[in-house]
This record gives sequence, C-alpha cells and structure tokens, in this order.
Amino acid sequence: MTAAPTRRDARRRPAPSRTGFYVGQAVVIDLLLAVGAIAAWPIYRSTAFIVVVSAGIAAGHVVAAMGVRWRWSGWWVALAALGAYLALGVPVAAAGSLSSADAALRALVSVATAPVTGWKDLLTLELPLGSYQATLAPTLLLFLGSAVAALSIAWRGTRWWMPAVAVSLVPAVFGVAFGARSLAAPLRVGPVAVQPETLVGIAALVTALVAVIWRTTDERRRALATASAATGVVRGPGGRRRGSAARAATAVGMVVVAIAAAAVWGPWALADQPRSVARSVVDPILELERAPSPLAAYRASFTDERYDETLFTVTASAGLDRVRLATLPFYDGRTVRAVDPVTGTADPMTSFTRVPSSLDESAAGAAVVTVRMGTGTGIWVPTIGALRAIAFEGPRAADFADGFFHNAATGGAIEIADPGLTAGDAYRLDVVPEPAAAPVASLVPSRTGPSLPAEAVPASLTEWIEAQQAGSGGSGLETLLDRLRSRGYLSHALQLTPGQTPSWLQDLGEGGFQSSRAGHSADRIGALFTQLLDREAEAPGGSDADLVAAVGDDEQFAVAGMIIADQLGFNARVVVGTRLASAEDLPVCDEGACRGGDLAAWIEVQDAAGRWTPIDVTPQHESFPSPDLEQRRDPENPTDVRRDEAEPVLPADASPADGDRPAQDAPDEQADLSALWTAVRIGGISLLAVVVLVGPLVTVLAIKALRRRGRRRRPDVAGRFTGGWEEYVDTAVDHGYPAPAHLTRQELALLFAQGADGGAGTRLATWADRSVFDVAPPSTEENDEFWRIVAAERSRFAAGKGFWARLRARLSLRSLLPRTRPRRR
Repeated sequence: MTAAPTRRDARRRPAPSRTGFYVGQAVVIDLLLAVGAIAAWPIYRSTAFIVVVSAGIAAGHVVAAMGVRWRWSGWWVALAALGAYLALGVPVAAAGSLSSADAALRALVSVATAPVTGWKDLLTLELPLGSYQATLAPTLLLFLGSAVAALSIAWRGTRWWMPAVAVSLVPAVFGVAFGARSLAAPLRVGPVAVQPETLVGIAALVTALVAVIWRTTDERRRALATASAATGVVRGPGGRRRGSAARAATAVGMVVVAIAAAAVWGPWALADQPRSVARSVVDPILELERAPSPLAAYRASFTDERYDETLFTVTASAGLDRVRLATLPFYDGRTVRAVDPVTGTADPMTSFTRVPSSLDESAAGAAVVTVRMGTGTGIWVPTIGALRAIAFEGPRAADFADGFFHNAATGGAIEIADPGLTAGDAYRLDVVPEPAAAPVASLVPSRTGPSLPAEAVPASLTEWIEAQQAGSGGSGLETLLDRLRSRGYLSHALQLTPGQTPSWLQDLGEGGFQSSRAGHSADRIGALFTQLLDREAEAPGGSDADLVAAVGDDEQFAVAGMIIADQLGFNARVVVGTRLASAEDLPVCDEGACRGGDLAAWIEVQDAAGRWTPIDVTPQHESFPSPDLEQRRDPENPTDVRRDEAEPVLPADASPADGDRPAQDAPDEQADLSALWTAVRIGGISLLAVVVLVGPLVTVLAIKALRRRGRRRRPDVAGRFTGGWEEYVDTAVDHGYPAPAHLTRQELALLFAQGADGGAGTRLATWADRSVFDVAPPSTEENDEFWRIVAAERSRFAAGKGFWARLRARLSLRSLLPRTRPRRR
C-alpha cells in the first residue's frame, strides 16, 4: 500500500503556454528598445524618428518570428533582416525623396551605403538632425537589427539567452555615444534637479533587471510544470517564499540606493568635466587648414582686376546691414584664423559642422535672404544674422548641402563641394536678425586682463594705450578706437604704377596716396603704432588731424582693434564681409551687388552678458599724414635708394601674408591631388563595404581552415587521430547531421552513414579508439591514410547537396558552438 499524496503534492501545475512565452519575451525586449528610442530622441527630435523606430521594431518582430517558425539559420535570418531594411529604407527613412524618381534613386543609394558611410553624417551634422536626407537610415538599421538579434536569441535560446538583454541595450548606448557634446537642461522635481541622461540610465538599468527577472521566473515555472507533468509530485515552495521575498527586497533596495547615490553625486562630481561622445573626437575633414586666411587675401580684392567684379548679390529685407564671410577669433602674432591653432577643429566652440534641415525650430522672427553668386569668395559662404536654415537651388543642390559646414559659435560658413559655389549658383537663407548694437561706451568687459599671448602683442601697442590715458571698460575702448581711426590713413597699396590711378583711389576722391605695406603680423602692427608714437612725440598736444601717422587699411586696423579690445578685457574677433548699409561714409553694396571693392573688415566685441557688438575700424582718408613723417629719421643704411625702383623684400621668417603680392600671382605650393584623393576615398569606401559584407564569411572559412590545419599538425600522432575524428564529426554537424554526445564513435559512424556503406566511418572510429585506448597507437602512415579518409568523407557529405546547401554547410556556425549533453529525463 502507498500513502495517498497530500493535497499540495497532488496538485499539478499547468504547463506554461508557448504563445505566452513568446509574447512576454517580446514585451520585455520592446521595453528595452523603447528606452533606447528615448535615449536617441535628442539626436533627431522629429516625428519621422518615431515612425522609423516603430517600423524597425515591428519588422524585427516579423523577421525573428519567421526565423523561429521555419527554423532558419543565422545567415538566412540576417539576409531577411537586410532585405527588410532595404525595402523599408526609402519609404520610411527617406520619405521626403519620393517626390521624384531621381531623388528616390539617390535616396536608395544613400540607404544602401548607410551601414558603412551613414554614421559619418550623424557625427558631422549639427543636432537635431530631423529627417535630413537619409540620416534616419542608420537608426532604422540599428533598431531593426537589434530587435531581430535580441528576439532570435531570446526565443531560441535555452541556456544562452542573456546576450539578448545586452543586444537590446545597444540602442541606448547609441543614443549616448552619438548624442550632443553637452548635457541637456536638468529637470526639476521640487528642490531636486535631475539630468534627463540620468533618468535614461536608470530606465535602462531597471528594464534590464525586469527582463532578467521575467526570464528566470518563466524558466523556473516551466521547469516546475515539466516536473509536475512527469511525476505528478512536486514539493511546494512552502517557507521558501519568505526567503525569496527577502532576497528580492534586498536586491531592489541595493539598486535603489545605488541609483539615488549616482543621481545625486554624479552631476556634482562631473559638473566641470566635458562630456566625451563620438562627435567630440570625430570632426569633418575640412579645407580650412589649407585655405589662406581671408584677411591675408583682403588687399587682393582692391586690384583693378577685381575691384569692380561682383562677388555675390544679396536680396535682404531692411535691418540686415552686414554680410558675414569669415569670422576669425584667433591671433597668433602672424595671422588671424577661423580655428584655434592649438586645438584645431577638435574645439567644439570653433569646429565647423554640417547643417541639417533646420538649426533652431523655435527661433522667432526669421527673415528670408537670397544670395546669388558672382565670381565667388572661395570656400567662404556669405551669411547674414543668425542662421536658422539654408536651402540650395539648382541641379547641384544636394552636393552643396553635403559640402556645407557651419560654425554655430562664430556664424561663419564654408562650402567644400568640388567644385564649390560658382557664378549663377544660388541659395536661400532663413535667418534671425541680430539685435541692434549697443553703444560701445556701455559695454562691460568679461575679463580683468588680456588673453592673447605676450609674443603676439607688439610692445608699441601697449605703450600707445598707456600714453592715451583713455581709461578702461567700454568708454576706454570707444576712445582708443576713435583715436586709432582718426589718426590713421586709408591706403590699399604699397606703390602705384606710374601714370595710373587705381580705382580705389579714384573712389576716395579727396586726399592722396600714401604707401602702405600689407600683412597683419605682430611686426606690421607694431610698426603701425610706432608711427603713432613717433608722431605724438613730434607734435605733443596736437589735434587728431595733426597726429595722423598710421597708414593702412582694414586688414591692419581690424587686427589692431582686436588686440586693443583684448588688452582691455574684452573677447574680440575679426569679421571679414561686406556692408549693405552704413551710417558712416563707408563702402556698401550698391543694390545688394557686393563688389571686390566693397569688401571690409571690422571687429566684434563681447561684453560680460555674452552679446557681440560689431565695431567699424576703417581709418579716415580726409586728413593726409604730415609730410614731416618722410624725413623724421635718417636712413640706417647709407645707400642711395631710388624710390621708383625700390621693391619690398620680405623678412626671412615673415608670413606670406606680409607681402603685397596678390593671391593670384602666388606660385603653386603643391600639385593638385584632388582627383587622386577622390579616387582613393571612393576606393577606400568601396573596399570597406566589401570588407563589411564579405568579412564575416571569410572569417568563418578562415577559422575552420586554421582549425583543420592545427588538428592535422598536432605534435603527437595520437592527437592527430583524435583531431581527425573531431574534424569528421564537425563536418557532419555542419551538414545537418545530429551528433548526440552519449553515442560511441562506432555508433556515430553508423549514424553518419545514413544507410550507405559505413566502412569508411567505421575505420575512422576504430583508429580513433586505438589512438586513445591502445597501448601502441597507430603509425604515421596510418595517420596519413586516416586524414585521406576524412577528406573523402567530407566530399561524401557534400556530394548529395546543391550549391547553396554546400555553401551553407561551409559557413555554418554549428561546429563552432559548444555542444551540450542532452538533459536526462
């Protein structure tokens, strides 16, 4: 007699539904992907991003379900996922290109190449990207691929399901790595300020824990149900529930404490630390390093050949009075530059980035400006005000959009398409007009001292500032700049051609010609202020008209004004551009047509509030310098120099900008290798695409070949026989044969024979057993015969299969994965 089972022991647990398992696993994976979508939202900030993420996740579910239903191998699942990506790419990730067949074809090419080259756009474009061109294609591929991989691993895996959680977190990592350089504005919950990035990290951690707990709980329930179905007797949890609840409570408490500590301490500890993301170290390859400073080529625009040439034509509304070509905030004593000579384009405050469809959707009061190019301005793109959006016109609009880079901190822009903007090309700007300039005297410096290195500041300049006793702050800056302009004299040339009057001198009308050397190095600026100091020493207490001595143009006076502002504690920069209107008697673009003679340079000064104020520094041309200046000092070298035959000679270490030779007369420094670099770039991209697509296949074949070679060349003969048997079994497994671990070698040989003559397999099994158990292992000659049979068996396995089946067997990963013993019932 047997005792009747207790009520608890007799209770049978229902087997969990497979449909419920698939649905539950998909839900927890979707939670992780949703957190990734939230992390990546700041990159795009567009409804198109939501559509792309939803379509990618849905397509991933379909592909993974089809792979489970028809038991596809990993290669077929990957191929199906790639097909789904290409099918959805254009209508979902580049929906704006469906307006024409040509645009759709270009979008298809962009979608197809996005897995290789699309990531560059994400790093070089300014955020947010919106739905610009095909920048959503990498996101579609990421979410589709993550969903397919995570669900395939989770649905199929019995023991190795944990990688599914890690794969599901990849979109969250993508949102952080490709995000902005600076943290988002903190969210305030009462007195506590929490960073959105912190909330995303907490959500990722919590959802990952939920996914792990759900899967382990489901496996435990399934194991209990299986045992109950097999025996009918299962010990209930009883008192263990309280212990499990205590452990769960302890784990949750530890997580909560860790999250709270990180949320409070992390922002404080990292407050002054820069956020290192991918775009912090990856910058576009620009032409800025090779392009000369636009201020160095300033004087070339005043030659008779270029003076009346129309550089570009601007159509703008009233109130927009300055066109910006280049903003040059850095000076090293030789030339002013657009990028920091120390940090280069890696400085986020001065780096040039690509511009998506719109920079600031929330900007109000935008105006529309149309620019049509004439002879052009090189790589520099004319802009007005604060740029909000740009739209190029014409058949090369897409090329211009790809080559357009903008500096948000300085407002400068360049175009690196090859060829660049030429005559007839046009574009439309959506800009926000800059606020009215504040009076210079009201400006408050943001620093208490200079920031330029001492070697870049001429001693005569600091001596002149001290001699003026103009005071400090905005009033002192206004006084010094007014005196500099009124005691300077405008001249654009070193010498004149006998019998010819240049166009710029004819337009000035009054006054006469005074020789002026080009360049804006520290030596040239120092000579400018030496002239002023010498004249003040000769005529102390004289009026501004009596003290006119500094001869030059905007090139020298803009740099001099920048250094003066820096000495007084102001951040300053030089701007090269043109004026559409001016309250002074200064050159302006007639009816929006900006000529070479309209080119100007001014400075912008930043006050303590962060506002930039433009200040003109062009010297006057009514009061001619005193003739005494030509005889104020004896010549240092007692040589007879005839002025009509004298030629300027550059010092040995001077910058090329210090000469007076026009840019078009300068010799070529290097051969034009643009075509070569283009070919190398295209070849490199094509090679990279081939490596990405074919690399995994070649890697699998190489691993198997090296494994086979290592087995055949083992140092001992017995090891070669066992290695040959392992190669024989792995080949059969790759061709779809089962290899139960509990079968002997003889039984496996009969299983692999599949009813055919199993003599070859039996001989292999016998030799392998002898190599392990026999006192005298087989000989070297038998080893050669053994491997010959292994090669013949490999050919037999593949003989009855088609081409694709043989290829699938060669690329199969089954033999590379660990094979576990079947579970005992």
